[in-house]
Amino acid sequence: MMQVKVLLDPTSDSQVDGVSPDLIASATHRVPLSGVLKVTEEKTARHGDVVLVKVKKINTDYSLLETLDGEEKALAGGELMIGVLGSRKALHGFSGDPPPELKPGMELHLLNRGGVIGECTAFHRDLGWPTQLEYIGTVSWNGGPANLQDYALPLIEDPALEIPVVLIVGTCMNSGKTAVCRQLLRLFSDKGFSINAGKVAGVGCLRDTLAMKKDGAGEILSFQDFGLPSTAHLETVAPIARSMVHYLSKSHPDFIIIEMGDGVLGGYQVASLFEDKKFMDCCMSMILCANDLMGGWGAMQWLSQQGERKYPVLISGRVTDSAEGIRYIEENWNLPAGNAQESTGTICTFILESLMPWLKSE
Repeated sequence: MMQVKVLLDPTSDSQVDGVSPDLIASATHRVPLSGVLKVTEEKTARHGDVVLVKVKKINTDYSLLETLDGEEKALAGGELMIGVLGSRKALHGFSGDPPPELKPGMELHLLNRGGVIGECTAFHRDLGWPTQLEYIGTVSWNGGPANLQDYALPLIEDPALEIPVVLIVGTCMNSGKTAVCRQLLRLFSDKGFSINAGKVAGVGCLRDTLAMKKDGAGEILSFQDFGLPSTAHLETVAPIARSMVHYLSKSHPDFIIIEMGDGVLGGYQVASLFEDKKFMDCCMSMILCANDLMGGWGAMQWLSQQGERKYPVLISGRVTDSAEGIRYIEENWNLPAGNAQESTGTICTFILESLMPWLKSE
């Protein structure tokens, strides 16, 4: 990667006057940050603007930043960091938004490890207040503030190819969605299936999509590829989901795995996807990950209120870490249940049976 320098004096064009940022957050990964970059003092704070900040007071329980290569590095006071303005609405983490107005020297906060930055509006009691940052300026590119939207994939309205989609959703963050997704990729790629994968909702971080690639996905995409630091400020994620399936279908995989961040209900607009018939018609099956029985039952009740469901559902996640959870679900809900680590046969059979109608129609 070419060395990056930033000019704190926007009137200068000399590389000698530039300083090298200590850290560049992964949330900026689609922005071609290279060479000498100017930093300007902007008043307007837009979702996706690339900003330079100085690390001030570190939260020692949340002190890591994911960089462009996907590695996590410990923050140190006084470091210069390039990140992205955005929103986060985390039930088990920090929440916040870009400030109404930017001012040099103002306090901002690191909202997630991917480098999404804003003013904290809520925090989890086990984490405390997030790492405090000082706003220095906004990175300028081609004469204006650099923004993720400037380097985004265009949204596609054309009908996608008829490639079946496995939708993985959860009742909450940390319910086991990514573990199920990774296990599916390992199991089916090892058997010779071609699978592409994507993450539609959440807050910007490369960890999950890089894990998908490592575990066998041929192609990967996330909402970040569509110019979004998160999906918390959207009204609906349906255009992102439809466009993602369109792009991931081009290489004609056997099926596509779509993981939804956070929970069905929450701040990242996951629920809006179920209102979109175009997307749901390409869903061949759903895996619902739950932390407990009540959460799983509530999710199924909510799904039953969304109209006719044409796809089968399997329950997984932490509720299936015990055989008791699996037994209760199968006996009382008349649904299959399987754990990503212990019930691979059940999950594979579920996916293969769901896939059969699609294979017969080809």
